[in-house]
Amino acid sequence: MAGVLLAGGMAAARSEPVARPLGAGAPVVRLYIPFSAGGGADAAGRNLLRTVSRLNGQAVETVYLTAESGAAAGRAVHAAPPDGRTLLLARVGSNAIQPALSPRRGLPLSEFTVLAVLDQTPLICVVRAGSPIQSMRELQAALAAQPGKLRYSTAGAGTLQNLAVRYLLSLSGLPDDAARPVHVDQGPRATQALLDGEADFSCNTARSVLKQLQAGTLRGLMTTAQGRLKALPRLQNAAELGLRDMQNLQGWSALLGPPGMSPAAVAQWRALLTQVAEDAEWQAATEATGAAPRIRALRDPAAYLSQQQQFYERLVTLLGAPP
Repeated sequence: MAGVLLAGGMAAARSEPVARPLGAGAPVVRLYIPFSAGGGADAAGRNLLRTVSRLNGQAVETVYLTAESGAAAGRAVHAAPPDGRTLLLARVGSNAIQPALSPRRGLPLSEFTVLAVLDQTPLICVVRAGSPIQSMRELQAALAAQPGKLRYSTAGAGTLQNLAVRYLLSLSGLPDDAARPVHVDQGPRATQALLDGEADFSCNTARSVLKQLQAGTLRGLMTTAQGRLKALPRLQNAAELGLRDMQNLQGWSALLGPPGMSPAAVAQWRALLTQVAEDAEWQAATEATGAAPRIRALRDPAAYLSQQQQFYERLVTLLGAPP
């Protein structure tokens, strides 16, 4: 698997949608990843391409294009020939939240051909193990009793972690400044900021906090998962705490192609993705990152992504620009 690091945009002339067979000896498939190497998007993309290559011998290549918060990667794929050889590893931050925050910069999900939702990663709201706060109800009470005192760590303004806490405040009937954000540049660093005492709580992806929860250095208060997490079966979910709308806040990875992909190319990829979904190694590698495999679970991935796009548009309108 090759990795190509690009710093700027790339445009390709659109051709007629002609599909070529996937497999050994076929032209390379390029997967654009709108984030840098080493993060959750990279892990999801590499896991997918490694599995595709192992299953049918297809030559694959990752292209990291992080310019404009990942919007450049979306434009590069959008402009590519719709032959199934150029795809996008879409993420909630780059392809749902960013277009809602900056409609002129980010292309909405409806502009692409949806092939699959690969995985979903719930958020988990946590405090340090030594915190006097024992439950989500106690956190809400503390925020109401002393507005502006508690700090929460995020992966940056306008990120999933940031919006999640702000929405939690809104659903709790509290003002946006009832807690103060501590912005860093990645989910794992937001967890470290909490561990270092720079913040008092965080609502971060399972991938960024699961190991610390299992090690006992963090205490879980709530998850946005649809049910109980296998790894943390005693942790309550948002619906159980009367915060059902928080379950819309999930990290996810999706595989998208340019608009107008030929039916033959779409059919090839969906057939291959069915094999990926059944592959035990892909499933295990996905779950190891704290995510849940979703290729087979979501029968209509386009409808799910449309709902996500609409949700974040409403959420950004409700909360306003990121602080």
